Amino acid sequence: MTMKSAGIVGTGLYLPEEIRTNEWFKDFNLLSVGDIFDSAGVQERRICAKGQSATDMEVQALWSAVENAGININDIEMILDGPSLHDQLMPGNAAALQYKSGAKNAAAMNVETACTSLISQISVAWNMIAAGVYHTVACVVSANWTRVADYTEKSCMFMGDGAAAVIMQPVSQGKGVLSVHFETDGKCYGGLGINLRLPRLYIEDYQVADYLEPARERLYFYLDRKHPGFEAIKNEGHTRTPDAAKKALAKAGYLEENIDFLITHNPSKVLTEAWRKALGVPLEKTYITIEKYGNMGAASIGANRVVPN
Repeated sequence: MTMKSAGIVGTGLYLPEEIRTNEWFKDFNLLSVGDIFDSAGVQERRICAKGQSATDMEVQALWSAVENAGININDIEMILDGPSLHDQLMPGNAAALQYKSGAKNAAAMNVETACTSLISQISVAWNMIAAGVYHTVACVVSANWTRVADYTEKSCMFMGDGAAAVIMQPVSQGKGVLSVHFETDGKCYGGLGINLRLPRLYIEDYQVADYLEPARERLYFYLDRKHPGFEAIKNEGHTRTPDAAKKALAKAGYLEENIDFLITHNPSKVLTEAWRKALGVPLEKTYITIEKYGNMGAASIGANRVVPN
């Protein structure tokens, strides 16, 4: 059987209307010297509207990608969905997105690997198309971080909301996806995430934090700075991503000097700068989205399509 080449033929992005600047956080006294998030570089971020779900944003991004690809929503045969926070615990967003978007001919499944979800989906779609299982696959990711932000913890400042989508189809031989490389380091599990908990200051000092109401537990994004996984992220985050990129390049028969343009996740400006320099890519050959949109999780990669040089 001849394997097909597959690539991105359309992209879509949805950003909520509300813009929250750093001025909004001035009374929280969150920053201190010496933390990786102090140099995140965020100037403003988008905030999802009250009652706006992850799938609401994902539908808009998917429709945008469909229009950009010049296809019809009914042409989609498979939807891969990966939100940072599903609309409910189970089932995940994929089926809801399929229904709400009107993609009646599409199957749907959840492919979610946190901030790498879009890359994981592109890899899955690539293989599905290459094997001839599907012709048109949609990859959709979203972040509604602010719904789980802990405003007693400085990490709330780097969060931004939005959704991104890409449409993948067969392309000419030698075009599209040429290689992929994934690595997983399970020791980082537990260093950060979303879990049922109290705000950090309620845990550390109830009286200091009593301006927050109500005090009951709910889902919050958390950073556990005492966890060895968090230390590993801080100490190895600068090098692991460019190392993986070099291995993906090698699989395709290329070197760092062959990179014409670099698109990365945007967790913080200090990390994107470290990755760019490690790969020897000049600033004019990459986009930085963290300043305008904050950390949008897996949607950060998709947001690169609209930020000017």
